[in-house]
Amino acid sequence: MSKPTIQEMREQLVNNEIDYISQMVIQDKFQELFDYVMKNCGFKDDEDTEIESIYMDLYGDMINEQEISDE
Repeated sequence: MSKPTIQEMREQLVNNEIDYISQMVIQDKFQELFDYVMKNCGFKDDEDTEIESIYMDLYGDMINEQEISDE
């Protein structure tokens, strides 16, 4: 067997991560999954303004709808 290309190595590493995450979900290890995502997705290192921007991009419409319904 020949040495895999960098792209093949990268793909295998990604597949390993997907398998690991899938197993956490299947086994109901939600706290472990939360900790894994918090550690590996970079959110803990983002500035507050970046977190707010990402959050508003994802949930801003829901917040605006809630404000309208509260009025």
